[in-house]
Amino acid sequence: MLWKRVVSALIGVPLLVAVIWAGGWAMTAAVMVLAVGGYHEYLQMVRRIEAEPPAWLGYTLSVALVLAAHFGGAPLPAIVAAAGIAFLLQLVLAFPKARPADGALASIGAFVIAWLLGHLILLRSLPGGVEAVLIAFFLTWATDTGAYFAGRSLGKRPLAAPISPKKTLEGSLGGLLAAALVGVVVGPRWFPAVSWAIWLPFSLIVSALGQLGDLAESALKRIAGVKDSGNLIPGHGGVLDRFDSVLWTAPATYYFLRFIEEYLR
Repeated sequence: MLWKRVVSALIGVPLLVAVIWAGGWAMTAAVMVLAVGGYHEYLQMVRRIEAEPPAWLGYTLSVALVLAAHFGGAPLPAIVAAAGIAFLLQLVLAFPKARPADGALASIGAFVIAWLLGHLILLRSLPGGVEAVLIAFFLTWATDTGAYFAGRSLGKRPLAAPISPKKTLEGSLGGLLAAALVGVVVGPRWFPAVSWAIWLPFSLIVSALGQLGDLAESALKRIAGVKDSGNLIPGHGGVLDRFDSVLWTAPATYYFLRFIEEYLR
């Protein structure tokens, strides 16, 4: 219901901004909750397709990847991810009767959710970290809002009917335009060293990645036969329903700003 979405937003957005502003362990704890909660939702959906990923492996990797982002910056999460893969391969060799596919599903879920969400922590650690995290969210929200209103008023041609019948090409274009507008207005104000001419194509790329993340989660829900990934957030569904786009927009924003930082030195 619309009123539930509004109430959740009125509570959730100020809380999100407060956590981003605080940074440190408050930020890490929030990302940890999202990563573990998102992995739990992923696990429940995967189990509906008759798979049994070892939950302990996925939860352990999820926690390790978030902590790696907190303590080690960008390189350490990659090392943890590689170690997780190596451990999985060793497990398969040590226990030939185990189902490698289940272990792979557990690991993939942790990497896709916890490793990608960990980039929110990495964004916060950058110079201007508060603005860095917020611009990733602003571009995501602009995409969602633009796609919603453009789709409702102009939507006619399906974007990916087998995956998400309600999404339209017109809505997708509306999301791209809204993100581009936010990018060229907010980006140069918060990061004056980067001109609007750079923010424009980047915002379009981020918007497209966010929409792909949304479609990927929609595909998983369709395979699992569920409408929402969970019910943690009233009116919005689960963690993955609300943060599926951020899984991709946060890393894109982080590596873009890191590249700009290195390039402008």
